[in-house]
This record gives sequence, structure tokens and C-alpha cells, in this order.
Amino acid sequence: MNPAAYLLADRIELITVSGTIHAVPYSEAKALCFVSEFASADLFQGHKLFERRPRVPGLWTRFTFLDGDQLDGILSHNLLEWPAQGYLLVPPKPSASRQKVFVPREALRKTELRGVVGAPAAALKPAKPADRQIELFD
Repeated sequence: MNPAAYLLADRIELITVSGTIHAVPYSEAKALCFVSEFASADLFQGHKLFERRPRVPGLWTRFTFLDGDQLDGILSHNLLEWPAQGYLLVPPKPSASRQKVFVPREALRKTELRGVVGAPAAALKPAKPADRQIELFD
């Protein structure tokens, strides 16, 4: 599919393995996995929730679907990168069969922000000492 134009106003447009274009309404889609190689669909089979706080910078979010399934993911800090039709996230333990996942808003019952993961503390610069500090004891 065309990564820049797969999300249309009322549907997701994708190309099947046989090469035909297929349009899926948002109301009929649960999640769309971006893959580098074809493998069995394992998004909701295992590793769908983070076992501990993730280290990847972004917004750690938990999605609850209409059917009760849950999926954790990391969203970009930049809200302008979020598509209006849903969320593009990095799932727990990404693999060749699920590098990124698009989740339509219509497939969700609840969205919960679990944490904000920023840059490592070592990358932050310490504050400069004030130059105008008075000397009390010389």
C-alpha cells in the first residue's frame, strides 16, 4: 500500500498479496499491521501488553477494543503525526510481522495513557550555576 495515502475519509485502502486493491471501512477494521515480511498474524496472540515500563521515547498508551482485547503501544510525542482516523503505534516487542500498527478510532472502547517516556536522564544537561551568586564567607 501507499504509506502516504492508505487512509481515506471513510476506509483503508490496501493491496492484497495477490496484487488487488481492497478497501476496508474503518468500522470493519480492528488493526492494521505494517510488516516487512509475511508471517502468521500474532498481534493479539502474545506480547500485546508491556511487561514493564518501555524505554522507547513516546506516549505509553493502552487501547481497549470493542471486543475486550487490549493492546499497548508507543505513540509519537508529536500530536501532528497522529492520523485523524486513528492511532499509529509501535507495539510491544516489534517484529518482522508487526513493526507498526494502525488502530482505527472506531475499533476502540477506551484509550488510556499509562506514562510519558522521554529522553534518558543522562542526556539532559545539568543547570548552569548562577554567575551572580554573592559571596557570604570569604
